[in-house]
Amino acid sequence: MFNFMHLTCKSVYALKIYTLIMLENIQKMFLDAVSALNSLQTNASVLQQSKKRIGQPNTNVEDTRKYLQRSGISQDTLDSCLSAIHVAGTKGKGSTCAFTESILRHHGLKTGFYSSPHLVAVRERIRINGKPLSMEKFTHYFWDVYNNLALKKECDSDMPPYFKFLTVMAFNVFIKEKVDVALIEVGIGGELDCTNVIRKPVVVGITSLGLDHTTLLGNTVELIAWQKAGILKEGVPAFTVHNQPGDSLNVIRQRAEKIKCPLYLAPAFEDYKWPNGEKPVLGLDSNVQKLNASIAIQLAHTWLKIKNGLPYEKRTLAIPELTAKGLLNVSWPGRAQTLIQSPQLKIFLDGAHTTESIENCLAWFQVASEKQTSSGNVTKVLIFNSTGERDPSNLLRPLSNAKVFSKVIFCPNIVSSKENQKTDQSNFMVTEEQQLKRACAHLTAWNLLKDESDEKCDTQAFHCINDALAFVQNLSTLSEVHVLVTGSLHLVGCVLGKLEETIVEEEIDTNQEVAKLQQL
Repeated sequence: MFNFMHLTCKSVYALKIYTLIMLENIQKMFLDAVSALNSLQTNASVLQQSKKRIGQPNTNVEDTRKYLQRSGISQDTLDSCLSAIHVAGTKGKGSTCAFTESILRHHGLKTGFYSSPHLVAVRERIRINGKPLSMEKFTHYFWDVYNNLALKKECDSDMPPYFKFLTVMAFNVFIKEKVDVALIEVGIGGELDCTNVIRKPVVVGITSLGLDHTTLLGNTVELIAWQKAGILKEGVPAFTVHNQPGDSLNVIRQRAEKIKCPLYLAPAFEDYKWPNGEKPVLGLDSNVQKLNASIAIQLAHTWLKIKNGLPYEKRTLAIPELTAKGLLNVSWPGRAQTLIQSPQLKIFLDGAHTTESIENCLAWFQVASEKQTSSGNVTKVLIFNSTGERDPSNLLRPLSNAKVFSKVIFCPNIVSSKENQKTDQSNFMVTEEQQLKRACAHLTAWNLLKDESDEKCDTQAFHCINDALAFVQNLSTLSEVHVLVTGSLHLVGCVLGKLEETIVEEEIDTNQEVAKLQQL
């Protein structure tokens, strides 16, 4: 064994410098991987052309299977080697997966978790034991999959787009890292989502539904429910919630019956029997999360029962200590999250992209803001953006009607004007001009709502998030300021990335470390 006690001061210094050089190399290789990944994004002009082809046959699942095969994983390998929990839904599917993953990890299992979108770093999308892949592992698996696919492509354009590539990469990671269980969050819809290449999940979940991605999924909750229920499989137990909107629950039931999938409703949170008779404090602080936590309990315990050869038909109501700890210790940034920047400046973040989600977000903010108020004079500021073809007026109406904000800011999901294609938050699917136009549309919609309700507040649009945050920072020198950042999860992620150097894990600042070493 090497004896570090025999190292001289110079050799210790050299070892540290060598380590820092290695870290810098890892970071450079990671950024090169991110740049190559970003090249797989569908650019704005191609996306506009593809929208004109809606109605043509969708080969998403078949294409994913083809790319998986080329990466070295056959459908049979995926079926036999990945013990998956598959979750779809309009609202709360990411939070439900996070709760489920935390519960199973607290039960001693090695977990994988694939989610989207990422907030700050693309590595967040693929997690092992609750933590994003390290830069080194992400880079290794990225190039392993990328080079395999590039080597076998039949033409220059024969590479999977961004999300499909990451799906293929995630399955490679989970199988090669030998996880016990993989939480797979659907991207969009279910029936035609590329994650639906999973043919043999252990258990399936469908969270709360609502109107979103209507161009792709249909313009009624019933049509959307049909798409989401496409992940149900014959003989595989599935759980959903009782309060689905419209007739969507019946649609799910009808599809389940046709597929011969046993479908169950998650119990009310109040129906559970907790250790010591005390309900746990959820790691995600919002009433709506109780619904997600209940589905997560059923998903996790059904998986445990099936893997242990136990009957699963009876719903779990008696909660063991490890499950309660999993619910308490869950971490899912950007959802009902509070960041205290200073006694004068408090930031509240909650991604919400449907009218119902906005209403839930507003209810959470008002309670959370009250808890954090340290003075009588609080200025409440809204920072908002939404993406895609969502109706700005419908999303903004609950926020306007609440009449709680004295300042309202709209800005695109652009951190600064100095972004480049190597950053994790680069987005080529929409141009900067389109994003700025969207921000102005939000401003116009708010002003019209303000006129309807006779609301008194100042409104402003900024070109980037840096400018918006600088504005609220200056405002906090005059009074206590509470800022709600909501709407697009990409907006929430960009704000988080600016407020925190990273939310996923502490990385070494090599420049600072080199400076310290030079002082030795």
